[in-house]
Amino acid sequence: MTGAGYLHRLDPALAGLVRAEDDLRHPCPPGGQMRDSLFWQVSIAEERICLQTYFFATDDGNAGANICLWGEGIEPAVVDFHSGSIPDDCDFSVISLGGLSVRQDIAAQRSTLSYAGARLSFDFSFSALHEAFSYHANADGLPAWMAANRIEQSGILQGWIEIDGRRLSLDGRIGHRDHSWGLREWAMPQHWKWLAAYTPDGSITMNGWIWIAGGERGVAGYVARDGKVSPITAIRDHAEYDAEMMQQSARMSIDHGAAQPLELELDTFSAIRFPSSRRNPVTITEAGCAATLDGIAGSGQFETHWPTPYLDYLRQRKQAGQG
Repeated sequence: MTGAGYLHRLDPALAGLVRAEDDLRHPCPPGGQMRDSLFWQVSIAEERICLQTYFFATDDGNAGANICLWGEGIEPAVVDFHSGSIPDDCDFSVISLGGLSVRQDIAAQRSTLSYAGARLSFDFSFSALHEAFSYHANADGLPAWMAANRIEQSGILQGWIEIDGRRLSLDGRIGHRDHSWGLREWAMPQHWKWLAAYTPDGSITMNGWIWIAGGERGVAGYVARDGKVSPITAIRDHAEYDAEMMQQSARMSIDHGAAQPLELELDTFSAIRFPSSRRNPVTITEAGCAATLDGIAGSGQFETHWPTPYLDYLRQRKQAGQG
């Protein structure tokens, strides 16, 4: 969807924080470094599966991708990692790496992704339901340790996923995507929660981010409903975890300038955890979720970030029955 065809609209002043060319590769600042990352996801609660595709590239051409599908009956989960390089003239209009192909039509706010792996393949398009939203539109802004800028966007999908010979249609499904650029200090945050959720018809979509770093707390994201995209101003949240500190559920009351907050419930149907590394001693856990948004059933994804030593401490306490 483009222009007047958007289902929801962002205030023009806030839409102006994102340029069309921001969906392309960002140049390296003089004497500095640059890293772009692009991400697409779709969660389907009734099928109990979640798919995410993540691609990154640095200014020197180093590139990588992870393509993950997890959920009920998918054993083991698909976690395909690819690394390689992209040429200097790759501006992200067309990306090809390790069986993943991405084409972006920035004028139409549309991207097309295809992948052919050992167990997983897909071919689908993502068409935006509203203008791209910058975290600089939020009152807490975007911490410099996270990115120079980060944009988030809900969209409607057309296409299919095939896993272990089983094909699922994505036609009319709602998904989410983001693009951030600038170097990230993975060790800076003490914790974060990132989430996306949506109703099946896209009448309500949202993205939220709660971060704690340096003893400070902030929130970012938007709620899109009733034809309007509104920045989140506050999130009151409570999450439950199992003995391994895998997120099981969350209850959130989200202020976004409306008379009543958005009441969001997330219940995990399946989760995966990425291994920590010596270079980045943090642990990322991704949960595919059934969601309700103001009582309307939908789907979502709920990510947590923890410093690995602290996560290990919390797991030990849980397993010792200390809560």
